[in-house]
Amino acid sequence: MSSAKLWQLVRLILVILGTFAVIWVLGILFQYTYPFVLAFLLSLLTVPLVNWFERKVNLPRALGTLASLFIVIGIVTGMIMIVISQLIRYATIAAEKLPGQIETFTTFAQRVFNERIAPLVNDAYDSLEQLNPSQTTSIEGGITELGVQLGAAIGVLSRGIASMLQGLLSALPLVLLLFIVIVLAWFFITKDWPSYMRQIERLNERKGFKEFEAVMFNLRSALFGYARAQVTLISITFVIVLIGMFILRVDNPLSFALLAAFFDLLPYLGVGTLLIPWAAYAAITGDWFVAIGVLVLYLIVIVQRNLAEPKIVGSHIGLNPLAALVSIFVGLKLFGVLGFILGPVFAVLLKALYNAQVFHYIWRFIIGPAPIPKER
Repeated sequence: MSSAKLWQLVRLILVILGTFAVIWVLGILFQYTYPFVLAFLLSLLTVPLVNWFERKVNLPRALGTLASLFIVIGIVTGMIMIVISQLIRYATIAAEKLPGQIETFTTFAQRVFNERIAPLVNDAYDSLEQLNPSQTTSIEGGITELGVQLGAAIGVLSRGIASMLQGLLSALPLVLLLFIVIVLAWFFITKDWPSYMRQIERLNERKGFKEFEAVMFNLRSALFGYARAQVTLISITFVIVLIGMFILRVDNPLSFALLAAFFDLLPYLGVGTLLIPWAAYAAITGDWFVAIGVLVLYLIVIVQRNLAEPKIVGSHIGLNPLAALVSIFVGLKLFGVLGFILGPVFAVLLKALYNAQVFHYIWRFIIGPAPIPKER
């Protein structure tokens, strides 16, 4: 191997080791700085509103920042309160109808038991009496063991639920502290954003900072695009559920569609968190029209979401639909639920690095300087 090829191999190894070292260090730093990273991302989304207050309304920067934070937090809090109030309302309606539904279900279960299960039990009992004592003892022992295992499983489940509730209660002070830290960091970063931008502008003449600015511009555009994409997807879900509620002749279809749109933000389950239990309840109570209609509505929402999400997200963040689909799937596998958000963001970050020719510079470093031609 020539010395030039050897040094190219050495530089390639250095780039690979450096990449893994940077990812490792960033992973460790993220564990201690994620509130400030989240505050920085929130600032990226809030700065245009603050700039509008400062330029159009002539508010001082600090006051405009405070007003913007109140508006955003108020909108989010209002949405959460609407969802909670609707959940309480539907839970109250269900509680009022529950006694009658339980009576109907009990009558139905009793009829099924008398007509279907009781004859099978009698036949099984007659068959059991015809067995010899050893076989009867074996079956009874198996039934006893099954009961013991079922009781142990119920005990483990009960302890798990109690432990989960205890963990949630113990985590409340930490969650409150985390919320305060994020809001304060969000305020200070947004308020001092122009000074940070001026510092970056002063560094623009230095090598590498223009590329950094290009990456940040692309990342900010991607965040706004991802937010617009999610609003579009939620709006489509809202319209579909609203039409379905009118077809099923459900009371207060608008509030239920708003509730479904909020649940559509949940990865994995989405509107299924709301529609599947409702379909099961309608089936148990014998309302098959509503049960089948809700299941069909759920399938329509899931199909349109899976078909539309890659294209809508990709078009809003600057990726083709296949790349957006791959980024969502890979993010899901690597980061779990958060991968639905982190996957496209990392894909856009890689694209921004490519547009800023960062990979080009890395490749030039690996290849090394061009050989100087020998004089003849």
